[in-house]
Amino acid sequence: MRNVAVVLMQEMLRCGHTFHDLLLSTYLSDKDIDHIKDVARGIISQGLESSDVAANLLNAVNDAEEKLDALKAESDETNGDIVEFSLDSPTDHLESGTKATEAAVTVSAADANTLLSTNVEGIESLKGSLKSLYSNELEGYNLQLRLERDTYDSALSRFRELNKRRNDPLLMTNIGALKRLSAEWLPQLEALVEEEQERCRKAMEDGTDRVRAHYGKFLTMLDPPKIAIITILEVMRLFSSTQKSNKESLPNVQGQKTVVIVNALSTAIHNEIRFDRMKKRSNRHITGRNISVARLASSGKLFNMAVRRAKAHELRENSNQDWLDTWDIATKTRIGSLLLSLLIESARLPESYNDPETGQQMRRMTPAFSHGYEIVRGRKYGMLRAHSSLRELFKSDNLISVVNARHLPMLVPPRPWLTFNSGGYLSQDEPCMRIKDNAEQLRYLKKASNDDRLYTLLAGLDSLGLTKWSINRPVFDAVRKVWNSGKEIAKIPARTFEAPEPAKPEDYTTNDKARNKYRMELQEWNNNRASQHSERCDCNYKVEIARAFLNYPMYFPHNMDFRGRAYPIPPHFNHLGNDLCRGLLVFHEGRPLGERGLYWLKIHMANLFGKDKLSHDERLEFVSANIDNIMASADNPVPDAFINGDADAVQPWWLGAEDAWQALASCIELTAAMRSSNPGEYVSRLHIHQDGTCNGLQHYAAMGRDAKGAFEVNLMPSDRPQDVYTGVLDGVIRLIEEDSKRGVEEALMLRDKLTRKIVKQTVMTNVYGVTLIGAKEQIAARLREVKDESGQHEFELMVVSKLSMYVAKKIFESLGEMFTQAQQIQNWLNESARRIAKSMPEAALKAWKRMILETKDSQSKLRMAMLDAKENARVLDNETILEIRPDLGPGAQRRKRLNVLATKPMTTVVWTTPLGLTVVQPYRKLVKRNVATSLQSIVVTDSNMPSPVNSQKQKTAFPPNYIHSLDASHMTLSAIECKKAGLVFASVHDSYWTHACDIDRMNDIIRDQFVKLHQRPIMADLKAEFEDRYKDHLMPVVGWEYVSKDIFASGGQIKFKKARVAKKSEREEKERLVEMELAMRHLEACGEVEGEAESDQVGEARTTVQAFHDRANAATAEMERVQRVANSLAASMEVVDLTSIELIDPNVDMSGALRQADHIFYTLSVNNTEHAKQVTQLRTEYKSKIRLIKMSKAARTAKRKVASKKKTTSKVVVAAADADAVDGAPPSTPSPQDAEAFARITDAVTQLETELADKVAELDRKYVLEFQVPPILLSHKMSPELIQQANAMIKNGELAGRLVKRVAWVEIEFDPLPEPGDFDISEVMKSPYFFS
Repeated sequence: MRNVAVVLMQEMLRCGHTFHDLLLSTYLSDKDIDHIKDVARGIISQGLESSDVAANLLNAVNDAEEKLDALKAESDETNGDIVEFSLDSPTDHLESGTKATEAAVTVSAADANTLLSTNVEGIESLKGSLKSLYSNELEGYNLQLRLERDTYDSALSRFRELNKRRNDPLLMTNIGALKRLSAEWLPQLEALVEEEQERCRKAMEDGTDRVRAHYGKFLTMLDPPKIAIITILEVMRLFSSTQKSNKESLPNVQGQKTVVIVNALSTAIHNEIRFDRMKKRSNRHITGRNISVARLASSGKLFNMAVRRAKAHELRENSNQDWLDTWDIATKTRIGSLLLSLLIESARLPESYNDPETGQQMRRMTPAFSHGYEIVRGRKYGMLRAHSSLRELFKSDNLISVVNARHLPMLVPPRPWLTFNSGGYLSQDEPCMRIKDNAEQLRYLKKASNDDRLYTLLAGLDSLGLTKWSINRPVFDAVRKVWNSGKEIAKIPARTFEAPEPAKPEDYTTNDKARNKYRMELQEWNNNRASQHSERCDCNYKVEIARAFLNYPMYFPHNMDFRGRAYPIPPHFNHLGNDLCRGLLVFHEGRPLGERGLYWLKIHMANLFGKDKLSHDERLEFVSANIDNIMASADNPVPDAFINGDADAVQPWWLGAEDAWQALASCIELTAAMRSSNPGEYVSRLHIHQDGTCNGLQHYAAMGRDAKGAFEVNLMPSDRPQDVYTGVLDGVIRLIEEDSKRGVEEALMLRDKLTRKIVKQTVMTNVYGVTLIGAKEQIAARLREVKDESGQHEFELMVVSKLSMYVAKKIFESLGEMFTQAQQIQNWLNESARRIAKSMPEAALKAWKRMILETKDSQSKLRMAMLDAKENARVLDNETILEIRPDLGPGAQRRKRLNVLATKPMTTVVWTTPLGLTVVQPYRKLVKRNVATSLQSIVVTDSNMPSPVNSQKQKTAFPPNYIHSLDASHMTLSAIECKKAGLVFASVHDSYWTHACDIDRMNDIIRDQFVKLHQRPIMADLKAEFEDRYKDHLMPVVGWEYVSKDIFASGGQIKFKKARVAKKSEREEKERLVEMELAMRHLEACGEVEGEAESDQVGEARTTVQAFHDRANAATAEMERVQRVANSLAASMEVVDLTSIELIDPNVDMSGALRQADHIFYTLSVNNTEHAKQVTQLRTEYKSKIRLIKMSKAARTAKRKVASKKKTTSKVVVAAADADAVDGAPPSTPSPQDAEAFARITDAVTQLETELADKVAELDRKYVLEFQVPPILLSHKMSPELIQQANAMIKNGELAGRLVKRVAWVEIEFDPLPEPGDFDISEVMKSPYFFS
C-alpha cells in the first residue's frame, strides 16, 4: 500500500501538480488526509528510498495546517465580537423617558420562553436547527457550518425520543396527534426501506433485476432512517397544505395526485443525497480555502476585477465543475413511487368500529393512506387519499415542512461567487442561477462563466450578500407582544379562526340552489381556515428566526434568476419578504445621520404612509404635523388597552400606514433622533428606501427617448412627482366620457366609478406583457371591490366581465397615447421573438428533409419488394426488410420522435445582457412519457428530452423578460458602485436601500448608472446580436407571392398554359413538398395558420398534381381578366435594359417593386419573342443556302453514276442520287475531280454553319432571355397593409399579375428599429423624483 501511495505521489508531481492541489481535492476527506500523513510518517521512519517525497508531502500538509490554524485564530478574534454584540444600539441615544429603551439587550432563557410558538412540527424543526445559536457553544464559521449541516437530523432525533416516551401518558400529554403518529410510523418505514436496500444490493450484485439495480445504486446512498423521515415529512407537508392549487385543477376530489407526491419525494431524496455527497467530498483544507476567499471578499479586495479574475481561474483549476449529478426521469419516478408505496404499507392508525356480532365498540389498525383513481373531466388520475380521521387532524394540527437550516441567514460573510457554482453558503456548491430542470440554461451559464463574462454580475451578487443585518429589537418586542396576544394586528394572523361556520339550510335536501350555495360557502370557509393557519405558521417561522438571531448579525447570500435579477437565498426570512420581515431588519452598521440624514428619514416616514406622490416639502409637512403621533407610537407601540380590546382604547397611529411594521421602525428611529442632543450625530441603522416610478416604463421611455413618457415616469425634472397611474386614469376617463356622449352602455355604467386603484395593477403589469385577457381579470377583481353607499357591490357579477374587458381596452389605448415609443419598442420585441420562436437552422431543415426523404424512399422500395415477393410467392425475411428499411432497426423510436420534432418549432429566444449574462427563455412544451412503477403507471414530463418551444409564451414573455434583464443590470452596476463608494447597500429589484446619511450619494450613483446604461446602443446591440445569432435560421411564412411571369407574350398577348408541374427533377419536387409540409406543421404549432390558409397553394403539400390541373382549369375566367389587363398594360409598356437595372426593395417601395416586376417580365417576353423570330429567320436563310450547296454535290455524284450506267434513264439516276444524299449512303468511289469538288462543298457548308452560330450567339448577347427576379412575398403578419395595397392595384388594372398564396421558408429578418424620440437621457441627472 505504501509503495502504491509513493508511486501515485511521484506520478502526480511528474504531471505538474503540487501537494497543495492534493489537499484541495474534492475526493479526499479529512480521514483520507490523516491516513496519507500516517503513510508518509511510516515511510520516513523506515528510511525508505522514497523518504524525500514523503518528507515533502508531510511538510506541505503541516504548512497548510499551520495556515488553517492561523486563519482559525483570526476568525475567532473577528467573531468574538459576535457574542458580545448588543442589540440596543438603535436606541442608545433615546432619553430616559423613552420606554423603547427599557427593553433588555440580551436573550435569556426566560425571555426565550415568552414567545408562544405554533405547536407544529415545522416550528419544532426550526427550533432544533437553531439550538446552536441559543447555546453559544460555537462561534463564527464553526457555528455557520453546524447550521448548514443540520437539517433532518433534529427531526429524526425528536421522533425517536417520542417513541421512547410513547408508553408514558404523562410525557405524551402535550404532543400533537400527528407527531405521535409520525413517530410510530418511523421505525416500521425504516425497516421496510432497509429491506428494499438489501434487495437492491443483491440485484446490483447478481444482475437479476435490472430496473431495481439501476435505481438501487441511488437509493442505497442514504441511510434508511433519513429516507424514512424525509418520506414522512414530505407526504405530511403536502397533505397539510391548503391544497388550493389541487382543488382548482381537480374540483371535488379528496386527496393529492400521485405524480405530485412522487415528484416531491424523489426531489427531496435527491437533494439530500447531493448534500451528503458534498459533505463527503470536502475536507478542512477546502473549507479553509472557502473561508479565506470569503474573508477576501469581505475586505473588498475581490471588487478589483483583476484579483477576482485570478482567484476565479485558481478556483476553476482546483475544482470539479461537474457538480450536478442528474437523475433520469424514470429513476426519479420509480424511487418516489417506491417510497410512497412503502409508506402506504407501514402507516397505520387506530379506528373505532362496532363488532357486528356483539355490538361492542372495538379498535383496529387501518391504513392511514390509500391509493386509487379518479376520473375528472374525462381524464384518469392516480390519487393518494388520507383516512378521514387523518384529514381532520390536518385541519387542526398541521405538520408542515422541515425548515432547511442550510437556507437560514448566514452568521459570517457568504462565500464569493468566483465561478457559476462556487459561492453563497460555505459547505454547498449550488449554481448562482435558479434553474429548474433546464440543461440548456445551465449549459449557457457554464459557458459564460468559463469565458470570463460573469465577473461584473457575480461581483454584484457578492456586494449584496456582504450587507450585514441585525434584528430591530424594539420592533421585535412589539411583534412578540402582538403574537402572544393571539389577535390579528398589522397582518399578523390571529391564533384562532373566528369566522363562524356557515349554517346548513333547512331545505338542504330538497333545494338544489340552497344546497349548492351552502357547499360553496362551506368550501370557502374551510379554505380560509386552512389558509389562516398556514399564514400564522409562516409568520411563526419569521418570528422564530428573528428571535434566534437577536444576538447575532446575519448575512443574506444572493443568487439570481435566469434574467439576472438578484434574490436572497434564505426563503423564510429576508429583506425581500413582507412588511413584517422588513420592519424586523436593520443594518448592523450604524452611521450618523449627518446634515441630510434627518431630511431623508422624514421623507421615508411619509412614503410609508402612502404620501410618495406629494412633493418633498409636502411630505416634510406631513411628518411635522404628526410628530406627536410618531413619538407616541415609539413610546408605546402596542398599548395594553388596545390589546385587551378596551372600549376607550384608540388604535395606535402607526397601524394606519400601508406598511405598518416598517412605519413603526421609522417612528422609533425618528423619535430617537429627535430626542438626542444632536440629531446630526445620531447613529442610525434604519434602511431608507428609494423606489423607482413604474421602473419598466422608465426603461422603455429611456430606450425610445420618449420625452412625453419620460416626463410621466419622472425621468425629467418637475416640481412634484408625476403619477403615471393617475395619468392613465385621466386618459381612460376622457375616453369613457367620449363614449358616453355616443350612448355606449358600458361608458354610461362606469361614469364616475373608476379610481386609481382599478387601473394601477394593469398599468404596472402592461409593461411586463400582460395580455388583454389577463388585464380583464385584474380589472374584474377590482370592480367587484367597488361598493355603493349601502356597502353593496356596485356592479352585478353578470356585467363585471363585460365592463372589465371594456376598461382593459381603454387602459391599453390610453397607455398607447402616453407611451408611443414604448409601445413601438414592445411591438418590435414581440415580433422579433415570434419570428425566432418559429425558426429553425438551415442545416437542421436540410437534415430533416434528408431524413424524411430517405424514409419515404425506403418505404417505396419496401412496398415494391413486398409486391414482388407476393407475385413470386416469396416471404421477405427480417434481414432483407431491415436492409431496405434501416429506420425500422435500432433507434427506431428515437427516429420516430425526431420525425415528430421536425414539425415543431425548437428555437428559443436567447440574448446577452449588458453584463454578459446569456439569457435563455425556458418556455417549452415538455415531452410527456409513461413510467411503469410499483404503484401505478405515471405520466411525467421529461425535461431531458428534446421538446418544442412554447412559441406563444416565448413571444409574450420576451418584452418583460428583456426589461427585467435591463433592470437587473442597472441594479447590479449600482450595487457595485455603492460598494466601491463605501455605502451599505441593499435592493428589492427597483427599490434601493442605504443609510439615511448616504441617500444623496446613492441617488447620484443610481442616476449615473442608469444614464450610462442607456447611453449604450441597447436596442441596436440586441438587433445586431439577433442577426448574428440567427443568421443561418429560416422561418416559415404563409403569405401571398406576386406572380406575373408568363403573363406577357409577343405584342402583349397572354400565354395560356395548361397547369403543369414545373420542369424539375422528381427529387427536387419531393424536397419542395417536404419543405412545405414542415412549414405548415411549424405554423400550426405556432398557431399562425389562418382559416383560408388551407386553400390554394398552402394545401399544395397535401394534394396531388391532378389537383393543380383542376384548379388551373377552373381559373379560366380569372385568366381572361388577367389577359385583358396584360393587353392594356403592354400597349403602354417599354422594354427596360435588364443588364443595368437596379431592383427596387419591396420593403422600401412595394408598388414600385410590383410595377418593376411587370416591366421585367414584359421585357423578357418581348426579348424572347424577338430573339426567337430573328433566330428563325437566320436558320431559314442559311438552311436554304446549305441545301443548294448539298444539291450541287448530289448532282455531281449523279453525273458520275450516269456515265457508268448508261442503260438507266436520267430520271432514275437523279432519284437514286437524291436518295443516296438523303440517306447518307456512301457513293461509289469518286474521281479526283469529284473529290476536290466535294471538299470545296464541305468547306462551304461548314463556313455557313459557323456564320449561323456566330449570328445566333450575337442575338443571344443582344437579348436578355433569363433574369432572376427575387420572389415578392407578402405576409399578413408582416405587412397586411401592403397586401391591401397590392390587391387594390391589381383590381384597378395597374398590375398585370396576381397574388398567389404560398408557404415558404425564408431567411429570418428583423424589422428596422423604431425611430427614437428627442428626449435627452442626461436629463435624468436633474430629476429630483427619478427615485424617491
